[in-house]
Amino acid sequence: MDKEFNPALQFDAFTAGVEDGGLRSSTSIIILVCYILANCQEKITAQNIIDALVDGEIANYFEVSNAISKMIKKGHIIENDDKTLKITADCRFLVDIVENDLPITIREKSIELVRKLAVVEINKKENKVTIEKKDNAYHVSLHVSDIDSDFMVLTLTVPTETQAQVIKEKFQQNPAKVYENLMNSIFN
Repeated sequence: MDKEFNPALQFDAFTAGVEDGGLRSSTSIIILVCYILANCQEKITAQNIIDALVDGEIANYFEVSNAISKMIKKGHIIENDDKTLKITADCRFLVDIVENDLPITIREKSIELVRKLAVVEINKKENKVTIEKKDNAYHVSLHVSDIDSDFMVLTLTVPTETQAQVIKEKFQQNPAKVYENLMNSIFN
């Protein structure tokens, strides 16, 4: 009895940095990239996908980079001028056919990680943070912006650069929450 050949089951991908249960097939990685782009509403860059899959130990850095590059060259993914990615009908068709071949935990984890990274990247672009050293302190200015103007600028003074960087990172993860908490504190 001949067994049907399924390229997704071939372990042909580099696995350095990939946890047990991660993707070990080049085909599976290509499918996952298409799946992510088909199912994320946020604007996503190639770097968002690479960082998410590597940080989540889902796939190897070089394999993810190669998969995205191949898909762009073949015209299955379009890279816009702002570096965000968009899938074509061919890629969406591939997802519709084989998405269930990917483990659900991998699908859910990858979408969650990519969304978080995409939101942080958007927050960094839209809400500026500046750190200035003055005397023996660091002044961290947090700008909450709407389109082209700031509607809140909060400046904090901290003793170390490390504290300034932590404040910057926490703010960029969710500037709306910082703004909301501050407004609630003032008005409640």
